[in-house]
Amino acid sequence: MAAGQENDNILYQPDESPPPMACLVHGFQSIMGRMASLAASTAIIVQAGGEPDSYLVWVYFVSLVVCGVGTIAQTFQVWRFGSGYPVMVTNGSAYIAVCISALAAGGPTMLACLVIVSALIQFVLVARLSLLRRFLTPLVTGTVLMLLAATVVMVLFDKLAHTPEDVPRMGPVAIAGTAFGVMLLFRLGLFVPSSWRQWGPIVGILAGCAVAASMGMFDFKPFLDAPLIGLPLDGWPGFDVNLSAEFWALLPGFVIVHLAVAVSSISGIMVVQQIAWRRPRATDFRVIQGALNLSGLTNIMAAALGGLPNSITRGNAGRISLTGVAAREVGIYGGAIMIGIAFLPKFIALVIAIPPWALGAYLIVNLSVLFVQSLQMVVSDGLDGRKSLALGVAFWLGLGFQNQMIFPELIDGVWASLLGNGLTIGSVTVIALTLLLEVTGPRSRRLRVDFDEKSLPEIDEFLSGYATKQGWNEASTDRLRSAGEEALLSMLHVDEEDEADDGRKSLTVIARRDGRKIELEFVAASEGENLEDRLAYLDEQPEIQDDREISFRLLRHYASSVEHHKYHNIDVVTIEVEGSR
Repeated sequence: MAAGQENDNILYQPDESPPPMACLVHGFQSIMGRMASLAASTAIIVQAGGEPDSYLVWVYFVSLVVCGVGTIAQTFQVWRFGSGYPVMVTNGSAYIAVCISALAAGGPTMLACLVIVSALIQFVLVARLSLLRRFLTPLVTGTVLMLLAATVVMVLFDKLAHTPEDVPRMGPVAIAGTAFGVMLLFRLGLFVPSSWRQWGPIVGILAGCAVAASMGMFDFKPFLDAPLIGLPLDGWPGFDVNLSAEFWALLPGFVIVHLAVAVSSISGIMVVQQIAWRRPRATDFRVIQGALNLSGLTNIMAAALGGLPNSITRGNAGRISLTGVAAREVGIYGGAIMIGIAFLPKFIALVIAIPPWALGAYLIVNLSVLFVQSLQMVVSDGLDGRKSLALGVAFWLGLGFQNQMIFPELIDGVWASLLGNGLTIGSVTVIALTLLLEVTGPRSRRLRVDFDEKSLPEIDEFLSGYATKQGWNEASTDRLRSAGEEALLSMLHVDEEDEADDGRKSLTVIARRDGRKIELEFVAASEGENLEDRLAYLDEQPEIQDDREISFRLLRHYASSVEHHKYHNIDVVTIEVEGSR
């Protein structure tokens, strides 16, 4: 959507309130698509981890309660927690492989310790999110998510390959084939309206259950025996600290998955911020930090109760685009419905009775979409020879170690838990290669000054010298110097609108060459409105009202692009200036 263009598709913005009945309908609709994912991931993890059915019932109950609480809490912003948007929280497929490994190695207590420690590490990363802006590149995040999808599919295929002896030979094929086919029809929009696509997972799983029931492979007894209302307290595994050698071997994989999920959540929340308002706004990274901080809290809550890790779903933007409803009340109603369902044992028993082959079909479709989206993320950033090599080496090394095809006789004991995790190996590889590309790329220069107009001469001298070293001509050098001056003045003008006085503030200017462009980063501890928003809507103010508007207009003239990322306690303005030798 072009800057300044109104989004007429939005019926209700986050700060607007639909009628209660509309909130109820949209809240119910928003969680129905997530119920299939939650049921599938929970059943696969617990059963593959060798845990009893009582634990499965408990985990599903905890997941509904924690995800419901998290969904409601995300609609608020309290200090540095919460997003202020209707984003849904659920257990996803991203954690399947690492959770199965944790349960197999040490049971629920091992899993709980890994989730808590990973969440604490996430708090630290979120607080320093601005420092990771050049580390979390599309190459790294896309490769990690591709590995995530591929490794989970390997685990899933291995589980589905082991069919119990008392099951009819063609039963699993019929169940999975029916569910898979129906989901594809809905996903591709064949013979069904495109507006029905969101119901594909539910309809596909129901179709698979219908086939299972017709073949006598659907067990209704747990549903009939379960009470209508109650608490499955007999399944709680308790909590204990388990920091054995297996814990330290599995921790890197958990941290990497948390980072990958956080990156996926960042992308999703960025899109939500852009489409949730009729007048599009620039991304506010403080919203992202709040959402991730709250996600860390809900993960600690889930671990303490013996549940599974959760995350912000990737489908929030799609739901808002489809319905045009971005009101916060939708999240409140959706979370409340999830909590209410948690206290209905009959419903939980019905979900747990779903055949694993129907759930597996859903996960294959879901992970296939994730894999392609991740590949598109990498390609959209441009793939040169060096990036292609990093992607290929990391991906195939990850799959090789995951399937124990690389030096399997040399990997034993504790090392098997670490080196046998393809996601860990592949992620470490792509991160190392990305750091190597960064170190061997064009060197950057930086200048640290006071965040004050009096620093203009130092900044001007710094930029002039850098442009000269790059061999730029006089006209290009002047353009770079002018862009730097207007960037500082614009940041100062925006900062003047913040009445809080935090004392002296510092400014770091970073310059690096990127082909025919020079990229400048202005990193300051400033506040106020978003500079991108001010630049985007300058055309709506034809008359220049004061000197501040002059700086905004000149900055837009000199720079080919301007990005303003606001974090807690820090602002980063990135501009690009084209030049010639």
